[in-house]
Amino acid sequence: MAHMIVEYVFNPAATEEELDQMAEQLDPCLEGRDVRFVQSFISLDRTRRICIFEAPDAELVREGYRTAGVRFERVWAAEMITADD
Repeated sequence: MAHMIVEYVFNPAATEEELDQMAEQLDPCLEGRDVRFVQSFISLDRTRRICIFEAPDAELVREGYRTAGVRFERVWAAEMITADD
């Protein structure tokens, strides 16, 4: 499994209800593709978000998002760099 990064841009800023609805739509579409949520970050002004997943490849993540009808800017594979590296 590799780490996949999903980038979002919100205009206007995302509400908590919108984020909750996205997660509800996405969960079944990602689980069926062996995609596991790891962590998420949202900008303080709530206009940008990054989610980190573990998945076999980026295309499976894209397919899950498209099936769920959730918009995203881009999905890309990443290598984790830690303080020990």
